[in-house]
Amino acid sequence: MGKIKQGILGGFRGTVGTVVGSSWNGVAYMKGKPQSVRNPRTDAQVQQREFFKEVQALVAQLSDEQLVSLFPSVTRGMTRRNMLTRQISACADYTDDVKTFDLSLLEGIGNGERIDSPMLESLVSEIDGSLAIYAEAAAADAIGKPTEANILVVAYNLTQKKVAVFNTDVTDTSEGVTIPVGSWAEEGDSVRFYLTYAAKGENVYLRGFGSFIIKTRPEKVGRKVGK
Repeated sequence: MGKIKQGILGGFRGTVGTVVGSSWNGVAYMKGKPQSVRNPRTDAQVQQREFFKEVQALVAQLSDEQLVSLFPSVTRGMTRRNMLTRQISACADYTDDVKTFDLSLLEGIGNGERIDSPMLESLVSEIDGSLAIYAEAAAADAIGKPTEANILVVAYNLTQKKVAVFNTDVTDTSEGVTIPVGSWAEEGDSVRFYLTYAAKGENVYLRGFGSFIIKTRPEKVGRKVGK
């Protein structure tokens, strides 16, 4: 409950009856309480809420430690989860009037140091008795990994809409790189992924992972300037 400390003409904070008192920049003001609180559920609003619920479920798959690896630096006023949410949301797609996101549009996530790492594609298959994805030696060589650095993988499961960061102990890529995926995927799932690395003994977050690019971006229309 609010209290009026300076009489009827004084400012106050809180609720008195049906009036709410507050101040802004030293100026006291009052406003009436709303008679009812509306929560419109138009088709567009429901669609947007379901979309963000889906994006948040995806972002929640990554641990705080993995997010630090992906985002070595933080934008003021945003958390790392906020930043990943914004990146995923930029890949919005519409299918049969349902708003969703298309992970195939992501060429990378995070804001770490950029390395030349091509986006690779693979189907999950059984390799050496476990489910895994595979990158050929040429793809691993393309990132310019130091000899003793271990391979790290950032992967998107397009079939199940999952993301993951896999740390491996692979340093020798002469025969390619096999990345076990465990229960993160099922046999036959379509996966896109890119490789990066961490030097021996180096904390992953000090290097960071790739950068963020939208594969298809609408053209910017220049502003018309009158003569």
